[in-house]
Amino acid sequence: MSLDGWDCSEVSKQDLMTATRNRILYGLIYAEKMPLNLLAQRLDVSTHELHRWCYQGELPEPELRKKLSEYFDLPEQILFWEAEH
Repeated sequence: MSLDGWDCSEVSKQDLMTATRNRILYGLIYAEKMPLNLLAQRLDVSTHELHRWCYQGELPEPELRKKLSEYFDLPEQILFWEAEH
C-alpha cells in the first residue's frame, strides 16, 4: 500500500516506526487507505504539512488539530498527545 507514492511493502516495520513520529495519525490515515494528497485537499493544507505532522512530529495549528479531530472523530489528545491542551 502507498500513501504518497511510498510503497510500504518495501519498508521494514522498524524503518517505518523510526521514520514516523506521529504513528497514531499515520496509522489512521493508513487504515483509511487515503493518499496524503487527498486528505490534504480535504483539510485545505499542503501535503508537505501532512508529512511534517506524521513523519517529523510537528504539531499543526490548533484550528487544524480541531479539523483533524473532527475528521477522524477522535479527541485532539489522542491524535496529538504531545500538544499542550
